[in-house]
Amino acid sequence: MRQICFDFDGTLVYSFDAAFNAMREVGPDFGLAELTREQLYALRGLHLREVLRTLDIPLYRVPQLARRIRQAMRAELMETPPVEGIPELLAELARCGYRLGLLSSNAQSSLDDYVARYGMREFAFVVGGTGLFGKSRALRGMMRRQRIRAKDLIYVGDELRDLEAARDVGAGFAAVSWGYTSPEGLAAAGPDCLLRHPGDLLAQLEVCWSDPEDSAQPQD
Repeated sequence: MRQICFDFDGTLVYSFDAAFNAMREVGPDFGLAELTREQLYALRGLHLREVLRTLDIPLYRVPQLARRIRQAMRAELMETPPVEGIPELLAELARCGYRLGLLSSNAQSSLDDYVARYGMREFAFVVGGTGLFGKSRALRGMMRRQRIRAKDLIYVGDELRDLEAARDVGAGFAAVSWGYTSPEGLAAAGPDCLLRHPGDLLAQLEVCWSDPEDSAQPQD
């Protein structure tokens, strides 16, 4: 069966405002200079590792910083509805017979609460708590548990690390232009397709499959 797995932050929900507010709240505790919206926006074209170097954040502090930012973002994200067009996309994909999943570094409880709150019943599985640098391992583990073959999977995300994870496991990758990484940065990295609107995925699915000649229709 053809399967499509989505990232959460920046893909299903527009999270820039929540991330900006969380950085302003938490950053001073980690010695970070206060960022303007323009400065944070300018980092969108960089890989996460480059962002950490630019902000002079040592790697050993990243897990604690990420945890604090996630905690600070949670309430605002829960009040932020899905990106316009996402509910309709999920409903249409499910109607067409695709099996849908969600994989994110957000806490499992946060994902479960969000999915329940906004009625995203189309997801067959939801996996959280993957860690900032462990997405390849998490994606591979999810595929093993769900018995998904790489050639049957498309991962949909908004960051370069999402693309790298998909490439590492041999899955297709659809990049979204409304998330964290800039469209230019994503395009330069060579995704299978770049979506300008959620509905574009329906027209681009055939391009994203590893074996496009065998992908016109979902398969059981």
